[in-house]
Amino acid sequence: MTRADQPKNLAHDLDHAPYLFVEHELAPGAVSPYRHHPGDHRSFIVIGGRVRLESRHADGSGHREYGYLRGWHAEPGATYRFAQVGVEPAVVVEAGSQTGPVHESWDIAPSGAAEAARCRDVDLYRVDKPWGHEVWYTNNLDGVPYALKQIHMTAGHQSSLQSHQQKVETNYVVDGQATVLNGTPAPHDTDAVIDTDVLPRAVHSRRSGWSSAANVLHRVIAESDYTSVEVSTPELDDVIRWADDTNRGNGRIEVEHAGARV
Repeated sequence: MTRADQPKNLAHDLDHAPYLFVEHELAPGAVSPYRHHPGDHRSFIVIGGRVRLESRHADGSGHREYGYLRGWHAEPGATYRFAQVGVEPAVVVEAGSQTGPVHESWDIAPSGAAEAARCRDVDLYRVDKPWGHEVWYTNNLDGVPYALKQIHMTAGHQSSLQSHQQKVETNYVVDGQATVLNGTPAPHDTDAVIDTDVLPRAVHSRRSGWSSAANVLHRVIAESDYTSVEVSTPELDDVIRWADDTNRGNGRIEVEHAGARV
């Protein structure tokens, strides 16, 4: 049995990140230790290879396999581990709150009442956008202090030039390449016109990423078909659009959710 590598912190560019966001890499035959976290939810998405989830639920259920851009939530108190399957190495990103410790064991898992908690599939609530679509993985969790999304943008499109009053987010590229404008504080005057040519920009490709703090201007420009996983604080409708190719206003766009589907 090969042990999984130590997780890599993907929110390293934030001081005192308000959420957990890490990457696990599993070589062929690798497996994580059993994990048990009594105080908070965790969510996992496979971004490379294939993974088998082994859950110690009391009724014996919980052994499932997940492929590209699929995953699971581990409820507080769940006991589980995950293993690489197939011939390709596996890569898994983990999101969650940071309210309590994670207990890990390579040999035996906690037993008793802890086994009553479950691991369950993430939501596949899809919201179509003018530039592509989003999948809101945590739409089936209530009251958690983080949100997890897949963002897919088609080549030649771009997001709004936007900022958030409260929301903090970290994006990690899963596939494709994008130019990202990020880092300039948003003006206090919401009627200000922004010259995007002077904003800091960087190119990001697979397994690289960036964070945007509250009240910071940012925009993503798809150089190719592009997919990322985004972890954020839960204020998903907190959006100020300074410029938008389809003239959408601020906040939640109800017509996009009217057609949302699983």
